Amino acid sequence: MTQDVIDRLIGSSEALIAALDAHDVDAIEAALPAFGKSVADLKSPGGGLPSPGLKARLDKALALADAARARVRYMADRTQQRIDMLAQAAGRFDCTPATYGRPGR
Repeated sequence: MTQDVIDRLIGSSEALIAALDAHDVDAIEAALPAFGKSVADLKSPGGGLPSPGLKARLDKALALADAARARVRYMADRTQQRIDMLAQAAGRFDCTPATYGRPGR
């Protein structure tokens, strides 16, 4: 694992977060392939233990990945809530479960 791989991961994570924050579907779709490639590049075998500088960059990359994950989960939850509200307004209780309902009840 090299500094270049980590820098690409950080850059692609920042681009994805910016696209998510802007709610720009085209930008999200454009950012996802670069993010996926940068994550795949992390899986390539590397040699030795990371230096303190590289470890600090890895920590930043992990924090950014967690920030992107939180945004995606929030947006998915809000989307499901909207679907549920539309289904309820249309009287279609058969097409979607309640967002926070309990299965089997």
